[in-house]
Order: sequence, then C-alpha cells, then structure tokens
Amino acid sequence: MDLKNKISEAAEQVLLTNGLAKTTTKEIARAAGCSEGSLYNHFRNKEDIFLHVLRGQLKHLMGTLSSLPNLVGKEPVLKNLEQVSLAALGDFSNSMSLICSIFSEPDILLRHREGFTTRNEGPHRANEAVEAYLLKEKQYGRIPEEMDPRAAADLLLGSCFQHAFQLNFLGKVETKEEQTDFVSRVLKTLFPVEST
Repeated sequence: MDLKNKISEAAEQVLLTNGLAKTTTKEIARAAGCSEGSLYNHFRNKEDIFLHVLRGQLKHLMGTLSSLPNLVGKEPVLKNLEQVSLAALGDFSNSMSLICSIFSEPDILLRHREGFTTRNEGPHRANEAVEAYLLKEKQYGRIPEEMDPRAAADLLLGSCFQHAFQLNFLGKVETKEEQTDFVSRVLKTLFPVEST
C-alpha cells in the first residue's frame, strides 16, 4: 500500500475515533507510521486529509450504482434495489459521523461542495442513478407505469440515510439480518405490487 493510502486509512480511523475538531495531523502521522512532515507531501493540511477521506466514504454504494445499468431487464427489480439499499445503508451507517461533522465547518463544507461541482459529483448523483435505472425498468414494463422514478429513488435512499442517522444517534448497530429486514419493509412499501 502506498503512503497516501496508508495515511488516508489511518486518518479515517483517527477521525472516527476523535472527530474532526479533536483530530491532529500528529495523531494521523502516528497512526500511519510516518512523520508528520510526510503528510504534507500528499496533503496540504488536516482539512485536505479529511476531504479525501470523506470523498471515499460511499465506495460500496457507488460501486453498486455503477453496476445498475447492466442489470436492467435481467435480475428482478426488487433484488437490484435491495443491493443498492443495503450498500447505501452500510455506507451511510459507517460514515455518518464524518458526513455530519462537515456541517460544523462551513469553510470545509464549501470546499467540499466546490470539489463536487468541479468533478461533477455530489450526493444527488446516487439518486439520479437510481432514477435512471427505474426509468429504464419502466420502459421494459417491469415497474408500474404510475410510479415516479425520482420520487421512488429519493424515498428509497432517503429512508436508508434516515435509518442510518437514527442508528448512529442511538448508538445501535444492526445485524445483516436486521438491515435486510429494514430494506425489505421499505421496498414492499414502495413496490406493493411485485415488480418483475
């Protein structure tokens, strides 16, 4: 593993343990097993490290979403959406403290937002990917004609985010079975008639 990735992994652990405000570059360097000066060969400051770590937080969800276009018309719609939901729930749960901490730092939030704009990224892209998938499935007649794909995408991912937020707030950790049960209930509510 190269030093930048090692620093990133160490920073993630330190940030999750201490929070953004109490994390220091000295602690990150110690956790990464390198000198504090080495951090600055890869990042300008602690905020850059944080933004780098934050940007990688939804990797399972993004990977799952990138596979959706290849599943149109193949696997059952609910099975595909279950995979998206479980990935979202897992990533949201694991990164909630980092996601929320950015709102306490307006300057960092602005830089993060500007970075998203430059890279044509952002949290809305996940909803757009699910919407695009559902639009295609609608064209195949595999979801009800009256269903609004964007509203369904917003409700599905929004419920996963809200559930992850509540679990983090209450200090609870769910088993895979509990996560699957939650996702199943959400999908049955959004798709009361079985989609093919």
